[in-house]
Amino acid sequence: MDDTTDVDETVDLSDAADFDDILVPTDGSKTARNGSMQAIKFAQRNDATLHVLYAMDMGDADYVAVPSNIEETRTRMEKKGQKYVAEIEELADDAGVTCVTTVTANTPVEAILEYVDEHDIDLVVMGKRGRSDPDKPLIGSITNRVIGSLDIPVFTA
Repeated sequence: MDDTTDVDETVDLSDAADFDDILVPTDGSKTARNGSMQAIKFAQRNDATLHVLYAMDMGDADYVAVPSNIEETRTRMEKKGQKYVAEIEELADDAGVTCVTTVTANTPVEAILEYVDEHDIDLVVMGKRGRSDPDKPLIGSITNRVIGSLDIPVFTA
C-alpha cells in the first residue's frame, strides 16, 4: 500500500454546495490575503456575493489607549480597516464578483459570528492565522474559535 499522498490539487468547493454569500474576514495579513483570493474564486464559481469584514479590536491597538486618545486610536484603526477591505474589494471587482465591505468595532470572533448570523452567510473563508507569531500552532486561536462556533463550512487558506 502506498502511503504517499499527492497534495498538488486545490480543494474545489464549487460543486459541494450552493454558496450565495461568502464571508472573508481580514486583518491585512498574508494569510488573510490568501483567504481572500480563495474566497474570490469560490464567489466567481458560485456567482455569490463576497462579504469582506474587518473587526476593529480596540484591545489590539498598538498602544494602550488613554481616554484622551481613544478617538484617535479608533480613527486610525478604522482607516487601516478601510484600506484592507478596499484592497480585497478591488480584487473582487476585477474578478467580476459582487462585494460588500464592513468595518466594525468588535473582537474578531464576535464580529465574525454576528456577521454570519445577521447576513445568512453560507461559507467563511479565512486565513489559518492572522498577524500573530508564525511559530505558533498551525491554526490560530481566532480561526479555531470560529470553526468551533459555526455550523456552516469554514475553509482555511
